[in-house]
Amino acid sequence: MVGGLGEARNVNNEEVDIVLALKAKVVEKTGSVEAFEPVKVRTQTVAGTNYFFAIGLGETRYAHVRIHKPLSGEPTVVAVKKDLRKEDEIEYFEA
Repeated sequence: MVGGLGEARNVNNEEVDIVLALKAKVVEKTGSVEAFEPVKVRTQTVAGTNYFFAIGLGETRYAHVRIHKPLSGEPTVVAVKKDLRKEDEIEYFEA
């Protein structure tokens, strides 16, 4: 659906590659991490794609990361919500 946020689902290989390429930027915003495991994602089709990832950072630490991938060009980290739990729902958020 264009403009709407899709349902949460497991991350595919292409999405794992996108978020892993930006791991250093995410860690800058979350602080040190014990792990870095993208577990769920929601997407939004805009002028490109917004990805809203749930990422496991350790045994009980999670962050939600918003990445924008334009139609042409490289993906960038737009915003990070940290200090979350596994059960926290992925929702739309701004920078």
